[in-house]
Amino acid sequence: MITFSAKTGGACSVTTSTVTFDVFPSKVEKDTWTFLGHPEEERGNKKIVSWPGEYDFAGISVRGVGQEAGRQVSYVCHTESVRTAFIDSPILDWSDSDIEKIGEVDVLVIAADAPKKVLALVEAVDPRVIILFQVKDGDLAGTAKICGMASVQKVSEFKAKAGSLPQDSRQVVVLG
Repeated sequence: MITFSAKTGGACSVTTSTVTFDVFPSKVEKDTWTFLGHPEEERGNKKIVSWPGEYDFAGISVRGVGQEAGRQVSYVCHTESVRTAFIDSPILDWSDSDIEKIGEVDVLVIAADAPKKVLALVEAVDPRVIILFQVKDGDLAGTAKICGMASVQKVSEFKAKAGSLPQDSRQVVVLG
């Protein structure tokens, strides 16, 4: 089972049976696996993933997908038979080759940033679950509505397990 937990100043914290990692945090915690949205030159903390490329650690496979010539990085993780994409803010326009790098995903964790760009990406990758996280100057209500949520109801965590994700519908979750 994978648990996505709300993280102040970041997208979320993810806990699997083998590891916990933070996604797009404003502050990096020592000795915690961390995915950053922008490449970091200084590699003092060995548990930081911040560049496009492929990584394997603690039972998960990660692909960093770079945009804007690699200046912004989003991620696709495969663990416990669940593929999750983490899309950083600001949401950019995604080319067909970038979308191909993401591939099919079960869970899409995305900033509630630009509703039309979020919708275009949702339609392209067709996830079973969309997890929205709030960002400064974002449009949480508009993004939630365009994703099919009637009203914004934040939850502190969401649990996902292969085989128990919606098959014929889509679930929208707002972490907060």
